[in-house]
Amino acid sequence: MKLFIPVLFALGALHTSSGLSFGSRLQLVVQEASGIFDMLDQLSDDMGKNHTLNPVMRDVSHTDDILDIKYVDIDPEAPKHSTPIHLTALAHVKERIDKATANVKVKYGFLTLLNRNYDLCEELKSNLNRTCPVDEGPIEFAVDVDVPGFIPPGWFHLEATAWRDSDEKQLGRILADVKF
Repeated sequence: MKLFIPVLFALGALHTSSGLSFGSRLQLVVQEASGIFDMLDQLSDDMGKNHTLNPVMRDVSHTDDILDIKYVDIDPEAPKHSTPIHLTALAHVKERIDKATANVKVKYGFLTLLNRNYDLCEELKSNLNRTCPVDEGPIEFAVDVDVPGFIPPGWFHLEATAWRDSDEKQLGRILADVKF
C-alpha cells in the first residue's frame, strides 16, 4: 500500500503536466513503477530469506549461503527453566566445507551475555560424532541443550552466524528470541 500511494501521486502529477498524451504519461509511470519493483526484488535478495523455522527461530541466511536450512525443530517449543531442549535440524550443504567457525551472541536486553566463536568441526566431533570435511548433500543432526535452573525473567536474543574458514563465505545465519 505504501508503494501504491507514490505511484498514484506520480500518475496525478503526470496527468496535469502538458506536452504528453495521457497514454504516454501512463506508460512513463508504469516504466518507473517497474524500475521500483526491480529495485525491491534486488533489495529482498540482498536481505536474505527471513524464513521462520519454529516459534523462536528464524533463518536470515542469504540465498547464496552454503547451507540451505530446511528445518530446525525444537522440543519443547517454548524453552523452560531446568528443562533440556532437544533440537533436530536438516540442512542441504551446497558446497564442501573443510573447516568452519560460528559466532554466537546472546543478549539479555542491551547486555551481551555471550559473544564467542566456536570451531564447528570440533563441535561436530564432540557433540555429533561426525568429522570435517562435510561434503555436499543433506546433513541432519539432533542435539540436546541443557537450560539452567535460574534464568532471569525477560527476553533473550540469540544470533548465530557461521562461515567457511578458507574463504569466509557465510554458511548461514539464525536469529532466535526466547522469553523466560
